[in-house]
Amino acid sequence: MLNSKAQSCYQCGKCTSICPVRRVSKTSPRSSIYNSNVYGIQTNDIWTCLTCGLCPQECPQQVDFLNFIKDERAGRKPLDIAHLGVFTEYAELSSRLDGNNKPEGPADSKYGFFPGCVDMLGLFLHDVKTDFGEITTSSLKLLNKLDIKPKILNMKCCGHDVLWQGKKDVFDNLKNYNKKYISESGIDTLVTSCAECYRTFSKDYDLGIKVVHISQLLDKLGLKINADVAYHDPCRLGRHMGVYDAPRRALTANGVTVKEMEHSKENALCCGVSSFMNCNEQSKALRIARMNEAEATGVKTMITTCSKCLAHFNCLKNEKDAVKKYDLDVVDLSVYLARHMEHI
Repeated sequence: MLNSKAQSCYQCGKCTSICPVRRVSKTSPRSSIYNSNVYGIQTNDIWTCLTCGLCPQECPQQVDFLNFIKDERAGRKPLDIAHLGVFTEYAELSSRLDGNNKPEGPADSKYGFFPGCVDMLGLFLHDVKTDFGEITTSSLKLLNKLDIKPKILNMKCCGHDVLWQGKKDVFDNLKNYNKKYISESGIDTLVTSCAECYRTFSKDYDLGIKVVHISQLLDKLGLKINADVAYHDPCRLGRHMGVYDAPRRALTANGVTVKEMEHSKENALCCGVSSFMNCNEQSKALRIARMNEAEATGVKTMITTCSKCLAHFNCLKNEKDAVKKYDLDVVDLSVYLARHMEHI
């Protein structure tokens, strides 16, 4: 708790007033801190928190609510894990098994590309009608066009979800394996297309090499697309890492006009689900609010740079008996650019 400065909270309530979950349910970041500071107890609010990063931006006492939540969750059982916990079970199993998958690609390359868990997403989230594997193939096409020939790193899950679910022991096992794998690969630059992987490798691993989100490399493709899109800032790439301009440059430098939504960049709304927890009617309401903002810009395409955001928005679009139908394509940034590259 000391690392989060939670003891500095003077209960002004700014965090509660801007909390996106507060829009759809009775929750209070302020109460979570109060109950922990004064009574030494936890509430369910620590599990419904999206860890979106809005409240630390506004806190006058600079309380790091993200670290507070992470500390409070550590070693405790999550309130609710979506999809029957299959992704968590996979991470836990992977953390206990020996890995022997070597990097693929040029042996002398100093670049490594980590696809993340797109294969698992494609295997279990077939109902969202999204080809998650296309993110990897598109990313590699774009990197090749930039004359970057990376090694493909066949590592274990980065551990993002289990870390934020309070399973630090599982995370540490994954981290230790992956750090050794990366060190032995000989790369000096790790590229990923996943916002959560980028955040985790950058902030939770101490790798000692350069970690890059692919959006930071894509403004030199030389495409001339001539289209209007909206861009959704993922919490992990945006507020957690401060990367707002790179994805927009990747679009505008290639002929795309970005129509900003009502809430964008530092104030962007979350997709409503974090670390595969609490996928429910409340989170659905947050997705609807965000999709309505995209629709209001008048565009037909919303771009994002997070595979989870991609899954959640397309889940809303493709659900049975949907309350509202959206004439809006939700597409990953790399996929969008690679598709247009093929039309040259």
